[in-house]
Amino acid sequence: MGTVYDIYVQHAMTQFNTVQIRVPYETVNNSAGNAGEHALRVGEYAPIHDQAQYPTVANKSLSPPSYRGTIHKIIIAFSMYTNGAKVLNTRQGSGALTCVNGIRFLSLSWVIWGHTYAFIVFFVDNLVPVYQDLTKRWTMQVLLQGTFSVDTFFVLSGLLVTYLTLREMKKGSGRFRINWGLYYFHRFWRLTPPYMLVLMVYAVTTKYWATGPLWPEQGAMDQFCNETWWTNLIYVNNFVQMDKMCMGWSWYLSNDMQFYVVSPLILIPLFWHIVAGGAMLLYFLLASLIYTGLMCSIHNFGPGLATQSDQLTYFDLVYIKPYARIGPYLMGMVVGYVLYLTECKPKMNKMIALGGWVVATACALAVVYGVYDVYQGHPLSNDVGAFYNTMSRTVWGACVGWVIYACCTGYGGFVNTLLSWGAFVPLGRLTYCAYLIHPIIMFVVYSVRERLIFVTDVSATYFFFGHMVMTYGCAFVVSMVFEAPMMGLEKAILNRDKSV
Repeated sequence: MGTVYDIYVQHAMTQFNTVQIRVPYETVNNSAGNAGEHALRVGEYAPIHDQAQYPTVANKSLSPPSYRGTIHKIIIAFSMYTNGAKVLNTRQGSGALTCVNGIRFLSLSWVIWGHTYAFIVFFVDNLVPVYQDLTKRWTMQVLLQGTFSVDTFFVLSGLLVTYLTLREMKKGSGRFRINWGLYYFHRFWRLTPPYMLVLMVYAVTTKYWATGPLWPEQGAMDQFCNETWWTNLIYVNNFVQMDKMCMGWSWYLSNDMQFYVVSPLILIPLFWHIVAGGAMLLYFLLASLIYTGLMCSIHNFGPGLATQSDQLTYFDLVYIKPYARIGPYLMGMVVGYVLYLTECKPKMNKMIALGGWVVATACALAVVYGVYDVYQGHPLSNDVGAFYNTMSRTVWGACVGWVIYACCTGYGGFVNTLLSWGAFVPLGRLTYCAYLIHPIIMFVVYSVRERLIFVTDVSATYFFFGHMVMTYGCAFVVSMVFEAPMMGLEKAILNRDKSV
């Protein structure tokens, strides 16, 4: 109904009531002066009915108030025409943090690449030779260290929450500055509807999708969704009944929500005084590092997930626990605060900028390739392994934070040009739904086969690109049907034009 209303009513009224004032695009683009030159426009889309060279300026006086009322906005929220145009729009404002979408897409590509190999192990005919080959090739070290891709998302989350919330607090008034109830409601409303839709389809309907020798009788890979789905709903599945986790990859969402919940403990003092906020942030960071170091020392955990002899214990105690994974999120908060404080206009010597790139690159390479010898049969000592596990994710978060900071402030060079490519804009908007869906795509592709897979580089590459295409295609459908309408409803009912 929303689509029909949009096409036959909204679009017709827009054409009738719009005065086509043809002015040079540069004039309109610069009419706001320098206000908000480097604002982070997260989740905002360009106008739908725009023209590349001559923007349309609507005469609002010709539109009756009811036409622009809440009911109209609610109906339009369910329009696939409007939602599709928003998602697929590649335009980015002159002050947007354009590198974010590129980082999102490339990070999810890294996740899908890693999961292509991780999920196929249950369906492989030549598992041992494949694993031995992967561990011996230094080029595949990026694949084996793919867990750091998730830490990149934590950096982005911490950065955007900090920057946008502090800006809202600066514009607000009163004792609390912003409505903290809406702060939490927005996050829950933003993440939960598409999450629960995918979970329901995955847990209830997959057993009817296919049959075959490799297709599980219960359908879903996880047999316990009917028992533990409620832990996903309230984002505690990384603490409660981990041995019966539904949608095992959803631990990331629980961590992200838990970081968001505790963020005001840092944001509020940080807004009023840098020392108080910095002390709180340092407290969280030190607590995380101490916990991780102790767990890894006590249990003799090796560096990273792939090298563990007891992966389940490491997964439970370290890998999915927020107090062991918050380091990159805190690094993102630091960068977000600096961008807020300087309004994204810091002056930096070019040699300092170059030095920052050199240090960040060296540290990132050390994190990814520093354990290459471990895969060659040269294990690290217990203390060195614990140190790597303790520091590696936080160091990675700092490296990613530097990339974002440099790109945002004009020191990104060709890296910013690449990450700011317009094609990444719609792909970045679909990242959340793509993350939810991609393991299900892999499960179906692997399970419908009638025999085990003989894996080669060619076949794995074929699977990877197939997963990418199918994942983003399905993500677009889920976004149109559920994610975008829910966001539109929130804006219509709560009159929220911008989101954190």
